[in-house]
Amino acid sequence: MDRTSKRLALLAITCAFLVGIGGYVFLSNLESMAIAKSTEEVVVATKDIPARVAITPDMVMVVRIPIGTRHPRSVKHAGEVVGAFTIQPIVQGEQVITPRLFVSAAQSGLSFLLNLGYRAMSIRINAQIAVANQVRPGDFVDIIVSYDLPTQERTPASSLVLQNIRVLAVGEAVTPGTTPSAAAETMTLEVTPEQAERLVWAEDYGKIRLLLRPVADHLTVTTRGITNQTIIER
Repeated sequence: MDRTSKRLALLAITCAFLVGIGGYVFLSNLESMAIAKSTEEVVVATKDIPARVAITPDMVMVVRIPIGTRHPRSVKHAGEVVGAFTIQPIVQGEQVITPRLFVSAAQSGLSFLLNLGYRAMSIRINAQIAVANQVRPGDFVDIIVSYDLPTQERTPASSLVLQNIRVLAVGEAVTPGTTPSAAAETMTLEVTPEQAERLVWAEDYGKIRLLLRPVADHLTVTTRGITNQTIIER
């Protein structure tokens, strides 16, 4: 076979290969189009998801299923459910439907808002205690208690007993930054068990006041407290 014949044979083989590839791609596209027309997307669980947990990206994925088999309350995009909280368990492979989800932690209840190791505790408030009703959910406060020292004279004293306490709710308002009702009579705080003990004592045996902290200030300070004597000495 001369050189020209070899080149022609190589060209023919190359063309046949390209035609084959083109045919495969064409048929694949036809198949994909047929699948797209007969199926639709839905979000399913990639693993068993317990109740009362936040959905993370690794827990869900989007798959295609035959048209007509998607639950009417299911979702098509993973972003619609990531960050939501489950009301009931979801089994691996099951479609994720909105009635089984809370959209936010606030909607699901205070227990979802609490950090580990903390508890929710409510105190009685009025305009004077709650900084003229300017405290909002999500704010941080310090707490001062005024009480009588356990002496024969029952000397009045004031002390800063708790600092950097997060406000979970004011009345029924729980969404951070929302303006609570002016008629709200309670404020719910996030405290440790030890802080809860001190706060119960302060409220039952003294008078408390809240100090609203600046947004970015989470530093604690040390004070010596105040009595009749020390307020004059200072």
